[in-house]
Amino acid sequence: MLCAPMSRFLADQRGGGTIMGLLWFMLLVGITGMAVDTTNGFRSRTMLQATADAAALAAVIDLPDQALAVDNALRYAGENMPSYPYGDVLYAEDVLIGLWDAATNTLDTTAALPDAVMVTTRQAGANENPVPANFLRIVGLTEWNVQAQAVAQRFVPECLKDGLVARGVIDISSNNGFVNSMCVHGQQGVQMQNNNSYQSGVTVSMPDPSSQLVIPAAGMTSNPGLPGALRENILDPRMVNHIGEILVDLLNPASPIIPAYIDTSQPVIVVDSNFNFNTYLQGRIYHVVCNPNKQLKVPANASLTNVVIISDCNISVGAKAYLSNVVLGSTALGNGVNPLAKANISFSANVDLGVADNCAPGGGVQIFSAASVHFSPSMTVNGVQIVAGGDVDLGARGQGVNGISVQAGQDISLTSNNMFGLCSGGAPNLFTVGYYRLVL
Repeated sequence: MLCAPMSRFLADQRGGGTIMGLLWFMLLVGITGMAVDTTNGFRSRTMLQATADAAALAAVIDLPDQALAVDNALRYAGENMPSYPYGDVLYAEDVLIGLWDAATNTLDTTAALPDAVMVTTRQAGANENPVPANFLRIVGLTEWNVQAQAVAQRFVPECLKDGLVARGVIDISSNNGFVNSMCVHGQQGVQMQNNNSYQSGVTVSMPDPSSQLVIPAAGMTSNPGLPGALRENILDPRMVNHIGEILVDLLNPASPIIPAYIDTSQPVIVVDSNFNFNTYLQGRIYHVVCNPNKQLKVPANASLTNVVIISDCNISVGAKAYLSNVVLGSTALGNGVNPLAKANISFSANVDLGVADNCAPGGGVQIFSAASVHFSPSMTVNGVQIVAGGDVDLGARGQGVNGISVQAGQDISLTSNNMFGLCSGGAPNLFTVGYYRLVL
């Protein structure tokens, strides 16, 4: 028989809720920990991803200088997530440089010509900066290991390989044909007449097709293939912003953009507008200096190859001239309210540009104009790049256009009876400025 004190103790119900209270306390701490600490982990993951994106994009801009690319990646990571309070979220060994394979989502770090940078940022034990847990310590979880990864790639938009890109409007007359992967893009719109055809694979783009496409009333049916070719896109012709720099660099034999057919051990040859093209030397750079509004005339039937000609003059190319492996550039501007309207490089009828080799490497022609470029009808075009601060006027072609890349700071106009996109691979020998994107 139990004694009276023990009986009273067993019968006493005071404090019975303490056990339940402790159980509920642990449960509430666990729920709070899941809410607070998990949210903190996701917040850190978001910050790490933004930092990886910024670091990868900052690094890829500096390719092919790999050392500078790594330094910039580390700098941007440190600026986005400083070592205090986040620790070192990026180490040099976590910046990988290589060639991106979009088909397999892999980076070839052994490639000779890298085009991408992979960055992995961490708050983890490996970096001695894990994300601390607070409430979840009660169940034994003291820290989170969090990381993020990004890959940035330098690329040439497909529209710049074989296409017409205008910062203004592209004006297409009638009876033009576009085949293969030809691209037409107007940042301020595209307008066209009837009877233009667009093969499957061709794109016609602008930021807002619903308001920026100007066509006749029956234009969707009178221009076969147009509905399937239309795209909404934003694409700025960035090389237009760098024409001045390009023309200066082309007068420097040590510049990396000097074509391979030029003998860079030789100095620039300086001549005036009376230069006789019958005596030009292949493999050389010519700087033609002249007074304002003077004209440099490439005579009719002339044949130019393996030469760079940069001039302060307006340049005119005579009828039936032939050019291959040639760079033409003019810094001349017009007078009046629109100095870019001046056609400072113009081509007469029946000029033959480039080698008819289905856009194989080499043999092409590059044209850089601080103002506008004009082409007369019946020209042969094989692998031509045109960058103009103003307009580009493309006359009718008797032989079709076999590879052309045009970037215009203003408008591009096409007359009738052209056929575009007739070779595979687009215009060769492109000088290009960087376009960058995150691919992972």
